[in-house]
Amino acid sequence: MKIFEATIFLLTILLSMHMNAQTSIETYDSTIKFDKEQRPCLQLNLDPEPKTLKDAWRDYLKDNYDFKLKGIGFLSNKDLLSAEEIMVPKISPKTMDFYTNIVEDENGSEMKIFARHGYDIYINKKNYPDEYDALREVIDGFIKQYLPKYYEGRVSDTQDRIKKLEDETKDLKKDINDGTERIAKLKKEIENLEKKLGTNNEALKIANKKLIKRNEKLERIKKQIRKL
Repeated sequence: MKIFEATIFLLTILLSMHMNAQTSIETYDSTIKFDKEQRPCLQLNLDPEPKTLKDAWRDYLKDNYDFKLKGIGFLSNKDLLSAEEIMVPKISPKTMDFYTNIVEDENGSEMKIFARHGYDIYINKKNYPDEYDALREVIDGFIKQYLPKYYEGRVSDTQDRIKKLEDETKDLKKDINDGTERIAKLKKEIENLEKKLGTNNEALKIANKKLIKRNEKLERIKKQIRKL
């Protein structure tokens, strides 16, 4: 049963990876509702689940652009992550508010990134084409750095699981072989005991017959002695 369950578990993992594998990565123009209005943003859909993706995105921005997103961390896991009044020279020489919304979708995560210079001054393709393209480059840099590591980790996890299943299978086979040998030995012992039981039953029958004859002889001797 353990071998069957382990095999089913592994096949489920491999099938899930095959069906959900990231076959294409596209960052495209989209919108998001924010402050009661539809705002321009860049969207992409990735395989990692939201919490994993949020952690990686936060760390990437901190390491490469020296700002930290709020909303993800110890006891915090919000859909909307933010960093307000920051400077990101890679994108713009102006101060900006930087936002990322990450939610679960059918395959992994939906990720939307947008930024603004003021309350209603959002970076968009029409009015701020250079900054918009720079924002896309930031996202592309993250994808190139993060996704290979993510899939390498999944491959490594699966390899470890396969190794563990192989070891468990080997141990189970040994247990089965040992059990088979013990069963064969017990069968042999049972056969010997059955033979001995048969011999004892025959000896018991003979002994009972002798007992009956000797009791009869004893009674005859007692009668003769009484006559004397």
